[in-house]
Amino acid sequence: MKIVDRLVGRLLKWDLQTRLVVGFLIATCITGFVATWVGTWTINQIMLSEVQNRVRQDLNTARLIYDSRLDNIRYLLIMSAEEAALADAIQKKDLRTMERFKNLLRRVPACQKVGHIVNMLSITDAEGNVLYRATNSGVRGDNVLWDPVIRKCIQTKAPQASTELMSIERIVAENPALRERVAIEIIKTPKSFEPKEKRLAEGMVIRVACPIMDSDEKLIGVLAGGFLLNKDRTIVDRMKETIYRDEKYKGREMGVVTIFQGGVRIATNVMTAENRRAIGTMLSEEVYRQVVQEGRDWVGRAFVVNDWYITTYSPIHNADNKVIGILYTGLLEEKYRDIKWRAIAISLGIITLGMVVAFIISFRLGSTIIRRIRLLKKATEAVAAGDLDYKLSPDKISGFDMLDEAFNDMSKSLKDRDERLQKVHEQLARSEKLTALGEMAAGVAHEINNPLAGILLYSNLVMEDIPENDLARENMQKIIYQTNRCKTIVQNLLDFSRTPTGDMVPIQINHIIRTSLGFVKDQAVFRGIGIETRLAEGLPEVIGDRSLLEQVFLNLFINAADAMKERKGKLTVVTLLSKPQTDLRCVEDQEGKRFTLATFSGNDPMVKVIISDTGKGIEKECLPHIFEPFFTTKEPGQGTGLGLSIVYGVIRKHNGFIEAESISGKGTVFTITLPSSQGRPEMDGLIGEDSGNRTEERTIL
Repeated sequence: MKIVDRLVGRLLKWDLQTRLVVGFLIATCITGFVATWVGTWTINQIMLSEVQNRVRQDLNTARLIYDSRLDNIRYLLIMSAEEAALADAIQKKDLRTMERFKNLLRRVPACQKVGHIVNMLSITDAEGNVLYRATNSGVRGDNVLWDPVIRKCIQTKAPQASTELMSIERIVAENPALRERVAIEIIKTPKSFEPKEKRLAEGMVIRVACPIMDSDEKLIGVLAGGFLLNKDRTIVDRMKETIYRDEKYKGREMGVVTIFQGGVRIATNVMTAENRRAIGTMLSEEVYRQVVQEGRDWVGRAFVVNDWYITTYSPIHNADNKVIGILYTGLLEEKYRDIKWRAIAISLGIITLGMVVAFIISFRLGSTIIRRIRLLKKATEAVAAGDLDYKLSPDKISGFDMLDEAFNDMSKSLKDRDERLQKVHEQLARSEKLTALGEMAAGVAHEINNPLAGILLYSNLVMEDIPENDLARENMQKIIYQTNRCKTIVQNLLDFSRTPTGDMVPIQINHIIRTSLGFVKDQAVFRGIGIETRLAEGLPEVIGDRSLLEQVFLNLFINAADAMKERKGKLTVVTLLSKPQTDLRCVEDQEGKRFTLATFSGNDPMVKVIISDTGKGIEKECLPHIFEPFFTTKEPGQGTGLGLSIVYGVIRKHNGFIEAESISGKGTVFTITLPSSQGRPEMDGLIGEDSGNRTEERTIL
């Protein structure tokens, strides 16, 4: 770990271009290594699979040839057993006639130039007693029911064939000339199992027995033949010639075939270093255990005598289904190993070339990245110095056009935000002035309030001394009315200039509305505008901040008056009691924006305030944005876009929601819904929603 930490520390000290180049080099090397390993493993697996499939097919072909030899013997004996002369000879015990069948021993298979179909032939009676032996006529009369093939033939009265083990004595009794072929010396080889004897005491024989029937279909004897496999060349050489066609690789046989008796080679074309057939050599312990002891096929790589082969071993069973031998085919591995290494070398060459090309491309790409980073650094320095008009020219060739566009958008956004901040600073300056004016107005109001009280007092005293029918009394009443009006205006000014306490207390919403209307209705902007109020009596109180709610209504009243300044209209304010909202839920618009509407629990009613005007209305595309900070549709210098966003915040603080409905050119309706002092809302959020395809637009908070 210390070495890795030290290397990482050194890498971090290099400049960015060096780190990129080294990083690309490391990534390329790792990729090449992984690709090489995966490619080598894949080639090896594919090659091994193909070779194993081939040796399995070769084994199947060898099995067919082996079975064909057994079938040849069976067909030959069946045809001979059906001859009437043989049945007559058995019934008459005519040995001379039986000797005629000795010619069967000289039959040569049609597919071979040398060799015999059988090298054992005997005739028995129905009890298994030998009547005649073609290769040892002097020995007869012994019983051969020890032979399972003959025994089953007598029992079933049908031809029987299998591969069996016979002792040397019984083989010699059948054909004395076969003694030398049976007595095979066992030669131990590396990794072979431990033999129990030094020389084979048995031989492996293909045995066939056919029943001999009389004219009444009664069993009268058996014609039995056999072929000794020990040291036989004909079968394994025919298999090799058929499967491999004497193919050679670097002077060595490409394929070999072997027949094992137990775990000892008894017939093979595997050659030793002395160029002799490897008769008597032993099987490896691993293969012996799986094939002979467990009775399962074995496919894999194996060292055979003096070289590596891709081999397959299949058990040979006797009539009792016991494993007595093995049929083996093998392909010389060296050819496929050379093919594999050539494929790997070609793959390595391609991968190496690809690594070099990838490194060159990555190096060029790294240089491009560094160059663009330097340009971006220069641009950020220019922006930091205050040049918000600095732009990067899009470079589509290098692929950094998206980053260039993002930087340009950021620069534009910073410029826009800077301009907005300038406007906010100007508004704050105006707000500070207004605050100072408010404080001055409060002081002036206090000073004016006392003279007004004196005027009101003395006016009332004077009016008491004026007779009822005197015209001066009417003028004095006008003085008293106007003085009360001035006092109300001054008192409202004092109330509005007070700092909000932030206390949430029960208040009457109608009283707040009347106070707010009284504050603005006599202003110049409301001249020519009709004001209609329909305030429901007996409304329950709402929990709220008096000053904040006054600010909400003043904003909405002044906005309505601004909307109707070009054509005088009518301002309508309605309050009513409504049922709790229970049908609002979460929705999404077509752009994927999430809207969560408020729902209220319980059965307590809601207080609803509806403020409508007959002004110019709000455009459809502007309606969803009216509650966003700094959004305004007024002329520059006429508004900051903070009024409705403040309304939004106040209504949210009071756990209510607001709806905005507008028909362009006809007017706007704002509906405020607040919970009564007995109700408690369950708020999921406050949102805006655009109704979309209607002429009338509606926004909900």
